[in-house]
Amino acid sequence: MRAGLAHGLRRSAFVLALVFGAASAFADEAVHRLSVDGARLGTLFTDGPVDDLRFTVALDGDVPTATHVWAVIGSSQLRQRTNEGYWVPWNGNRDELIDNRFPVLDDRIEFKVLDEDIGEDNHGVTVAIGYLSGGVLKYGVFGIIPSTGAP
Repeated sequence: MRAGLAHGLRRSAFVLALVFGAASAFADEAVHRLSVDGARLGTLFTDGPVDDLRFTVALDGDVPTATHVWAVIGSSQLRQRTNEGYWVPWNGNRDELIDNRFPVLDDRIEFKVLDEDIGEDNHGVTVAIGYLSGGVLKYGVFGIIPSTGAP
């Protein structure tokens, strides 16, 4: 976890891990599995455009009561996605995450995350997706890094 985030996320019931993998990855046709420890979903290097970022998640029998999408922008700006697709400030408290109400279909959820230009001057974004099942949050994180940071 980045040091600048420690204060804002201390109030949370979980830990966000930044994903800075060596290979560039993008959400694809893969089916992901989330975990209570945070699954790594990959990294995207971009100069701004993020085209239709989605993740398909297998539930393996879990029955979600809520679905969530949140992000850390730069080193400390916390945002969450509303169920209408807007990004709004978030205080880091897990209990105050907005339910995005993504439907479950065939024991899977398709998380619609982002489809916009985040700007060539972005300072990195960590996007997290998750769902609550039985009072437990399972989540995964995906890093979006400026192309200038590519290995």
